[in-house]
Amino acid sequence: MPGSPSRRGGRGAPGVLPRIGNGSLAEQTTRTLLEAIMERRFPGDRLPNEPDLAEQLGVSRTTIRTALQTLERLGVVSRAPARGTQVRPHIGRESILLHRLIGFRGMLEAGHDEVHLEERMDVLDHGTEPAVRALGLDEGTAMVVHDKTIVADGRPAVHLLQEVPLEYVAEDVRRKLVAGRRFDIPDTIFEFSHFWPGREIDHSVVEIVPSVVPDDPAFPLALAPGTPHIVLCETHYTSGNEPVAYSREIVDDELIRFRLVRSR
Repeated sequence: MPGSPSRRGGRGAPGVLPRIGNGSLAEQTTRTLLEAIMERRFPGDRLPNEPDLAEQLGVSRTTIRTALQTLERLGVVSRAPARGTQVRPHIGRESILLHRLIGFRGMLEAGHDEVHLEERMDVLDHGTEPAVRALGLDEGTAMVVHDKTIVADGRPAVHLLQEVPLEYVAEDVRRKLVAGRRFDIPDTIFEFSHFWPGREIDHSVVEIVPSVVPDDPAFPLALAPGTPHIVLCETHYTSGNEPVAYSREIVDDELIRFRLVRSR
């Protein structure tokens, strides 16, 4: 199921925020504020006070407070009673802590004119060995496998292989996938997990593996054999610490560089 090309959108006007639509308000509000921060919409990198933000976005002050607490926990902003909410100057899309909210596509759209997906989602009669091991599955467990490559300005930048047991997926979606019928693939595995009743992803453990391109014509990125690159191996967990999905992401680190921000 091929994805459709997506071009980078223009930046919004400084200080102007879109109103929030339906859905998880706290999560949508966090994403909207984060996008505005990444686009430097706030003059002086200082956010308006909570009542003003609530009015602009059309949500409650409680929702705004929850979103700001999330951004503070991620190290995006600092908050103090006397000076309000200030954006930390070193925060950018390359921060690995923001990966869940921004994703690889958002990272690439910040620096490239044309970014699109080449993707397919299949049902296979077994998973890869790392996925079976990480999730504690039987070898014959049927898996939903999402195989996608993100291309930036004509160059493959990231290849992702994401696996989840078929039995975890909601029955209506499972029937579509097995029958090969159309299913609108969510942008991220975190959004896809909304279709896994009782097993939505709460957190992920990421292993960062320095690697070298093998001499294999099937390698998914346009890198010469022997070229260093980064592989991210992620195990995704529910809030009850049950492993529910596994991802392997091969990254061309000439196009994407990660930054880890540590705070006290």
